[in-house]
Parts: sequence; structure tokens; C-alpha cells
Amino acid sequence: MDETVMSDLDLAALMCSKLCHDVISPVGAVTNGFEVLEDENDDQMREMALGIMRTNADKASTRLQFLRLAFGAMGATGDRFPLEDAKRLTLSLYEGEKAQIDWRIGPDSLPKDQVKLLVNLVQIAVSAIPRGGSVSVDMDRGEEVDDGGDAVTFRLTATGSHATVPQAAETIFDGALPETGLDARSIQSYYAHRLARSLGMRIRVNGGDGAVDMVATPD
Repeated sequence: MDETVMSDLDLAALMCSKLCHDVISPVGAVTNGFEVLEDENDDQMREMALGIMRTNADKASTRLQFLRLAFGAMGATGDRFPLEDAKRLTLSLYEGEKAQIDWRIGPDSLPKDQVKLLVNLVQIAVSAIPRGGSVSVDMDRGEEVDDGGDAVTFRLTATGSHATVPQAAETIFDGALPETGLDARSIQSYYAHRLARSLGMRIRVNGGDGAVDMVATPD
């Protein structure tokens, strides 16, 4: 892919759009709850509004913690990040959602950017099953690479009745931009592609028979 096709400023703008899209719903629900409390005198209705506010405040906090892991500067000290923490944040994000996460990676740690790539791939895999299903998340270890990093392969399979390769992902992972350009929905695939290339990895995706397979391997 010609990385000059999208400037860093355009990438940042679309990523911000995605982040806002991901948190606006629970934040909006909290705001609506405050409006109910201001106008409602019935104790039962006020308690119901408080319950909705608590639930959505927790949801907003969970999403922000995950998004910090996926796109931001991670909080763990050193150059590595524990996969157990990534697992915890991922499972919390999808608790009670239509997509169930089957995390098969044991306790370990990886360089932070590899963990960032992994959790981005989880979100992309979840988008492949819009009506629900399951996403298995696995990892194979290889020999240490020349620069002292970790040679790993990430394997994810999204299974569901309407499993479909996410919009534009296959084109982007093949090293091209979609003819219609990038938007807030497809920007995560582009971000993951650039992140993988910076790590000397390549992402491949294919779908069929109710499943979408995604593999990130050392290039």
C-alpha cells in the first residue's frame, strides 16, 4: 500500500471519528438519565433512570479503557504488556453483547504494539458477525526474530450465521485502498494494516461457510 495516500492528519481525523462513535451511545444515555432526573418526581422512575445511568457509565468507562489499549499509549511500565490484562479488557468490552469472545491465549506478555494489533484484530473480527456469534482468539509462537522481538502468529475465527468479511478489510489487507475511500467504519482495518506492517507482519482474511478467518503472521 502507498502509505502516502492517506496523510497522518487524515488518519487521526478518522480515528477520532471512530472513537467518538464508539463512546457516544453510553455517554448519551447518561445525559438522558440526568434529564429524566431533573424532570421526574416519581421515585420508581428516578431509580430506573439512575440504574440506566450506572449501567451506561460503566459501559463508557469499559470502552474508553479498551480504546486506550487499542489506539493509545498503554499504561503498563516497560516495553511489554500482559496478555491477561488485554484479555480482561476485551472480555469486559463484550460482556453481555451478541458476540462472545473465546480467548485461548494463556498468560504471557508481548511488546505493546503487538498487543495493540491483537485487540484491533478482535474488534475487526467481531464486526464480521453483526448478528452475533463467537470469535476465537489464538496465538502461535515462533523463533525470536532478528531484532529481538517476538515472532508470533495471531489466529482469529469469527463464526456466526451471517459471518461476512468486514467492509473493505480484504482490499486493505491486500495492500490497496477501497475505491470509495476510507471512512470511520473501515479506518480500523487500515490502522491495523499499518500497525502490522510496522511490526513486520501481514494480515490475511478470508470468509465462507459461516466463518471468517483472520491471520496475522510475520512477513
